[in-house]
Amino acid sequence: MATVALDSKRTKQPMKIRINRRGWAVLVGVPVFILTIAAAFLVTMFTSDAQASSNLPTGVETVAVTVIQGDSLWALAREYATGYDVDVAIEHIAEINALDSSEIRVGDTLEIPVLAN
Repeated sequence: MATVALDSKRTKQPMKIRINRRGWAVLVGVPVFILTIAAAFLVTMFTSDAQASSNLPTGVETVAVTVIQGDSLWALAREYATGYDVDVAIEHIAEINALDSSEIRVGDTLEIPVLAN
Protein backbone atom coordinates (compact mmCIF):
# COMPACT_ATOMS: atom_id res chain seq x y z
CA MET A 1 0.00 0.00 0.00
CA ALA A 2 1.35 3.38 -0.90
CA THR A 3 1.49 6.10 1.68
CA VAL A 4 1.67 9.79 1.08
CA ALA A 5 3.42 12.04 3.52
CA LEU A 6 1.74 15.38 3.89
CA ASP A 7 4.10 18.29 3.74
CA SER A 8 2.62 21.62 4.64
CA LYS A 9 5.22 23.45 2.54
CA ARG A 10 4.21 21.76 -0.69
CA THR A 11 1.64 23.42 -2.85
CA LYS A 12 -1.31 21.41 -3.99
CA GLN A 13 -0.38 19.74 -7.23
CA PRO A 14 -2.37 17.07 -8.95
CA MET A 15 -0.78 13.67 -8.60
CA LYS A 16 0.74 12.32 -11.76
CA ILE A 17 -0.28 8.83 -12.72
CA ARG A 18 2.27 6.70 -14.46
CA ILE A 19 1.11 3.74 -16.49
CA ASN A 20 3.49 0.86 -17.15
CA ARG A 21 3.36 -1.52 -20.15
CA ARG A 22 0.87 -3.84 -18.52
CA GLY A 23 -1.38 -0.88 -17.72
CA TRP A 24 -1.26 0.33 -21.33
CA ALA A 25 -2.01 -3.19 -22.54
CA VAL A 26 -5.10 -3.33 -20.35
CA LEU A 27 -6.14 0.26 -21.06
CA VAL A 28 -5.91 -0.21 -24.82
CA GLY A 29 -6.31 -3.97 -25.19
CA VAL A 30 -9.64 -4.45 -23.41
CA PRO A 31 -11.59 -1.88 -25.48
CA VAL A 32 -9.97 -3.14 -28.71
CA PHE A 33 -10.92 -6.73 -27.79
CA ILE A 34 -14.54 -5.74 -27.03
CA LEU A 35 -14.85 -3.74 -30.26
CA THR A 36 -13.39 -6.66 -32.26
CA ILE A 37 -15.92 -9.09 -30.80
CA ALA A 38 -18.79 -6.66 -31.46
CA ALA A 39 -17.64 -6.08 -35.05
CA ALA A 40 -17.34 -9.83 -35.68
CA PHE A 41 -20.84 -10.35 -34.27
CA LEU A 42 -22.33 -7.62 -36.48
CA VAL A 43 -20.54 -8.85 -39.59
CA THR A 44 -21.71 -12.44 -39.11
CA MET A 45 -25.23 -11.30 -38.27
CA PHE A 46 -25.65 -9.31 -41.47
CA THR A 47 -23.76 -11.64 -43.83
CA SER A 48 -25.29 -14.93 -42.68
CA ASP A 49 -27.26 -16.92 -45.25
CA ALA A 50 -29.51 -18.44 -42.60
CA GLN A 51 -33.07 -17.23 -42.93
CA ALA A 52 -36.36 -18.10 -41.32
CA SER A 53 -38.67 -20.17 -43.44
CA SER A 54 -41.62 -18.37 -44.95
CA ASN A 55 -43.54 -21.63 -45.27
CA LEU A 56 -45.93 -22.57 -42.53
CA PRO A 57 -45.28 -25.98 -40.99
CA THR A 58 -47.61 -28.65 -42.20
CA GLY A 59 -49.17 -30.89 -39.62
CA VAL A 60 -51.39 -33.87 -39.77
CA GLU A 61 -54.69 -33.20 -41.50
CA THR A 62 -57.58 -34.20 -39.24
CA VAL A 63 -61.35 -34.41 -39.29
CA ALA A 64 -63.46 -33.65 -36.20
CA VAL A 65 -65.89 -36.45 -35.30
CA THR A 66 -68.45 -36.40 -32.49
CA VAL A 67 -68.77 -39.74 -30.70
CA ILE A 68 -72.24 -41.32 -30.77
CA GLN A 69 -73.63 -44.37 -29.01
CA GLY A 70 -71.86 -47.56 -30.12
CA ASP A 71 -68.69 -45.87 -31.47
CA SER A 72 -65.28 -47.25 -30.60
CA LEU A 73 -61.79 -46.06 -31.46
CA TRP A 74 -61.38 -49.06 -33.74
CA ALA A 75 -64.60 -48.32 -35.64
CA LEU A 76 -63.80 -44.60 -35.96
CA ALA A 77 -60.26 -45.35 -37.13
CA ARG A 78 -61.53 -47.86 -39.68
CA GLU A 79 -64.18 -45.46 -41.01
CA TYR A 80 -62.37 -42.10 -41.05
CA ALA A 81 -58.63 -42.79 -41.05
CA THR A 82 -58.56 -44.26 -44.53
CA GLY A 83 -55.11 -44.98 -45.81
CA TYR A 84 -53.77 -45.73 -42.32
CA ASP A 85 -53.31 -49.09 -40.69
CA VAL A 86 -56.11 -49.32 -38.10
CA ASP A 87 -53.75 -50.00 -35.17
CA VAL A 88 -51.49 -47.10 -36.15
CA ALA A 89 -54.53 -44.84 -36.63
CA ILE A 90 -55.78 -45.71 -33.13
CA GLU A 91 -52.39 -44.74 -31.68
CA HIS A 92 -52.47 -41.43 -33.62
CA ILE A 93 -56.03 -40.68 -32.47
CA ALA A 94 -55.05 -41.33 -28.84
CA GLU A 95 -51.96 -39.14 -29.19
CA ILE A 96 -53.71 -36.24 -30.95
CA ASN A 97 -56.61 -36.21 -28.49
CA ALA A 98 -54.45 -36.90 -25.38
CA LEU A 99 -56.41 -40.04 -24.50
CA ASP A 100 -55.09 -42.09 -21.58
CA SER A 101 -57.11 -45.17 -22.49
CA SER A 102 -59.23 -46.50 -25.33
CA GLU A 103 -62.44 -45.42 -23.57
CA ILE A 104 -64.41 -42.69 -25.30
CA ARG A 105 -67.67 -41.10 -24.17
CA VAL A 106 -70.76 -40.18 -26.13
CA GLY A 107 -70.61 -36.49 -27.04
CA ASP A 108 -66.79 -36.27 -27.09
CA THR A 109 -65.32 -34.65 -30.18
CA LEU A 110 -62.25 -36.42 -31.49
CA GLU A 111 -59.75 -35.29 -34.09
CA ILE A 112 -59.04 -38.20 -36.42
CA PRO A 113 -56.04 -38.11 -38.79
CA VAL A 114 -56.71 -38.51 -42.49
CA LEU A 115 -54.30 -38.77 -45.38
CA ALA A 116 -54.27 -35.74 -47.65
CA ASN A 117 -55.71 -36.49 -51.06
